Amino acid sequence: MKPRIRRISKSLRLLPGSMALVVLLTSACASNPELVLSKLDPKTSVTISYNQSPLAFIRTLSANPAKSNEHVYLGPVEVNRSGDYRYYIWLASWNAADSLQLDRRQDRFESIDIIADGKPVTLKLTGSSMRAIGASESVYRKPVGWATEAYYDVTLDQLRMLADATELRLQYSSTRETFELWDDRLASKAGLMAFLVHSEF
Repeated sequence: MKPRIRRISKSLRLLPGSMALVVLLTSACASNPELVLSKLDPKTSVTISYNQSPLAFIRTLSANPAKSNEHVYLGPVEVNRSGDYRYYIWLASWNAADSLQLDRRQDRFESIDIIADGKPVTLKLTGSSMRAIGASESVYRKPVGWATEAYYDVTLDQLRMLADATELRLQYSSTRETFELWDDRLASKAGLMAFLVHSEF
C-alpha cells in the first residue's frame, strides 16, 4: 500500500464510524468537487486548493447573541508551486456588534491554538493577505466586509490531528479568548477530511 494511502486509511480508522462514513461518501474520489476546489492564481501561477465549507467557531460576549457574538472561520489552503506543496490555515474573525473592534486588536492574531481533544495545536501567523503565501487573489470569501483575515502555516499532520479530534475549540494564544465549534461536528469535519483526501493523492 502506498504511504499516502496508508495514512488515509489510518486516519479513517481513528474516526468514529459515522464520521468515517461521511468521509467515504463525500470523498469517493481524490477530491470532492462539492467540497474541495482548485484554481490557478492568475499572477503567480501557483495552484491553490481550498475547502468550500470552513470550520466556524463562536464566542458569546453578552446575553444578546444577535449583536454580541464573535465569529471565527478557519479553512485549509494548499499552495502548489510546481510540485512544492505548502499548507496554511485561513482565518476570518468578525464581531457583529463592532466592526472596528477587531482592527484595534491585531496582536490577537500573532498566534492561535486550535485545541483538539484538549491538546493545543499552536499555529504562528504567516501574514494577513494572500501575498504572504505567494498568491494574488483570495480563495475564501470574507463573511463580512470588515472581517480581519490572517494566514497560518500548518502541516498535514496537524490537519489530520484536527480532523481526528472529537472536540475542537479555538483560542487566541495571547488573550486566551476561547471559541466553541459552531456548526454540527460531522458536517464541519466532512469538508476538512475531503481536503485531506485531496491533499494525500
